[in-house]
Amino acid sequence: MKNKEEEPKEYFERNIILVVCVVLSSLVLDIVSFNLLMEVNPWGSATAIPGLILTFQSLWFLVNPYAVVYENRFEIKQSLIYNREFYFLDAKDIELKSMRKIHLVYNDGDLENIPLFGMRSAHKRLFRDRLADKIKLSLNNRDF
Repeated sequence: MKNKEEEPKEYFERNIILVVCVVLSSLVLDIVSFNLLMEVNPWGSATAIPGLILTFQSLWFLVNPYAVVYENRFEIKQSLIYNREFYFLDAKDIELKSMRKIHLVYNDGDLENIPLFGMRSAHKRLFRDRLADKIKLSLNNRDF
């Protein structure tokens, strides 16, 4: 039996300036570390590790969107380290406190801060509106 994955409904893109800055800094560190390693300088190893980490991070930024909204959940893919999935069934409300983060209010009243650093600024309000619509639809369809 074939495992069928759920299709994403909407993508919210990253801030281009942030992506370009990370790519350029990773390229600079990679070039510096390569030149230092070719001269057999021990500082080449010290600069190669952060350069490789930033290179992987910039590839992650280029391949993945910031947020993906599905029918019953949404994913935040801020970085290699912060990659979370939230379900609309667990949420009661969403509030845009500032342009840097939104607050997801769970059914029991707990708050979850969701960072928006790195999301394209034109998509932030649209993202909050889309999540509010999905949460409202989820609240209407609940039986408990």
